[in-house]
Amino acid sequence: MNNAPIRPADCFKQYTLDQDKVCSPMETVNRFKARLVEVQLDILKEVRRIDNGRLDIPVYFSVCGKDAQAVIGNKKQMGKGSSPEQSQASACMELAERFSFFSFKQNEENFITDTYANLKQSGQPLLPLVRLLLSVHDEHTDIATLERLIEDIPIQWTWATNLGSGEVLLVPFSWFYAINEFNGPSAGNTFEEAILQGISELVERHVCSLVNHHHLATPAIDPATVTDPVARELLDKFSKNNIELYLNDFTLDTGIPTVAALAIDRSTFPASSEIVYTAGTTPDPEKALIRAITEVAQLAGDFNSQANYVASGLPKPLSMDEVRYLTDVEAAISIHDMPTLADNNMRVEIERCLAALSRIGLEVLVINTMHDKLQVPAIYSIIPGCHFRERSRINNVGLFAAKLVTERIADLDQQLAQLLKMQQYLPDAYFLEYYLGKNMQAQGDLATAVSHLERALTLNPEEEDVPYIYSHLGDCLKDLGEYDRAIAALHKGREYDDERPDLHNLLGFCYFKRNEYETAISHFHRAVELNPASAIDYANLGVNHRRLGSNDEARRYFELALDLDPSIEFARTHLAELSTGN
Repeated sequence: MNNAPIRPADCFKQYTLDQDKVCSPMETVNRFKARLVEVQLDILKEVRRIDNGRLDIPVYFSVCGKDAQAVIGNKKQMGKGSSPEQSQASACMELAERFSFFSFKQNEENFITDTYANLKQSGQPLLPLVRLLLSVHDEHTDIATLERLIEDIPIQWTWATNLGSGEVLLVPFSWFYAINEFNGPSAGNTFEEAILQGISELVERHVCSLVNHHHLATPAIDPATVTDPVARELLDKFSKNNIELYLNDFTLDTGIPTVAALAIDRSTFPASSEIVYTAGTTPDPEKALIRAITEVAQLAGDFNSQANYVASGLPKPLSMDEVRYLTDVEAAISIHDMPTLADNNMRVEIERCLAALSRIGLEVLVINTMHDKLQVPAIYSIIPGCHFRERSRINNVGLFAAKLVTERIADLDQQLAQLLKMQQYLPDAYFLEYYLGKNMQAQGDLATAVSHLERALTLNPEEEDVPYIYSHLGDCLKDLGEYDRAIAALHKGREYDDERPDLHNLLGFCYFKRNEYETAISHFHRAVELNPASAIDYANLGVNHRRLGSNDEARRYFELALDLDPSIEFARTHLAELSTGN
């Protein structure tokens, strides 16, 4: 295990055209490709441009080689930039970042797997538990209760540097990955580049979550005040194509500039385009604007290609009515009214970011995830206290401790024993009934699982977790063959959140079992709208279309499914039968 501290050093920018980097984009790409030749790993197959040119904002993706695909789990990484060179560099560094991070995560030698109680007794320098409380914004549970909840859970620990204090600590990687997941990995030409990227991404996710959850009123940014020539050129490209672009200042109290961008092409929406809503964060507000706009271009498919992007830090609006809190703003500010932390020395920018976050009680921890062969500087950043839209907002460490039990203890009987032990300290916690239900479902005791899940619904669950409970309840009832009860439960879940692909997938299955193929198709179609990468739902669409005699449509969906996941054998069988006329 590497416990050497990460100490930001002087790092001066040599390229500042559209992003601030140590070297030019093509030098970044050439360095990366040179490293690939040296390490003899099949990481990069090709870098390919994928936009159709309407916006004239280049979008590239890096196609993974077999070694990278095996580690990362998908085929490509997207890149963005105002120039072809920058977009290519972005795609390559995204690949380096993900390959390095997932290689790190999958290597047990990078971790000490042990319980909190054992490591505390051995005198190891552990991250204070107060930071775990902060990480889920729990202001009610005391540290002694938290310690009892996690003391016997085997957790992966690894070394991290507190950038503010310089202290090197063992941090519970499993805990923070349950919260952050793959928000926080970053790579760069130097560690300083990677650190700024990591901090910026987490701050972006944090403010976007707050604005989205509370529908906060934020200042509009007047595009006429933008003076950066690259930013002006990008704005003009949207204007020339009659694409409406709304810009907002999402900085909130962080002191680190975040620009949100929302775009709609009313001439193509909704037939061949979507409303795209995203954000960008950097120490310089105009560079943050460039990041936001180029990400819009990355996601939008030129607003005419029927692209279907996967939402991340911000949701995908289905209508402009959903975002009136952004667009109906009376006054607009100049982009130069936003704070700026920019400096030609990246070390200074890091220090300014740390100081800004410190003022609101946040610290930055970084883990060195650089791949030992690839040797591209890479880190995993953690800011305990950051919000994430995709994560439950339940401010209770018990919920995350229970989640850790289910993720870190493979033996279902041991898992059950830990959950029952936790129930002694939290007897009426709905989330423990939920996880007990999941445990019973995994053990095949569906009737008992249903009982736990139904009890969880009586314990005043937080509204955002209700659809999760109904989803598992519907799944259990489906497996019991009780399709009417399952459908009723799943529709209850939809009343709380109709944008969950799992609910629509399960409803599609239940309606299929009732021979209601058109209704099943409507739900599977909604599932792939919400999750365009869901190969199984494309395959399910194929099955239902075939039942209706729509063989051309069935064939198209089976081909889409197999393109995403060649292992779906029933899709391959159906496709072969259609090809032979059987």
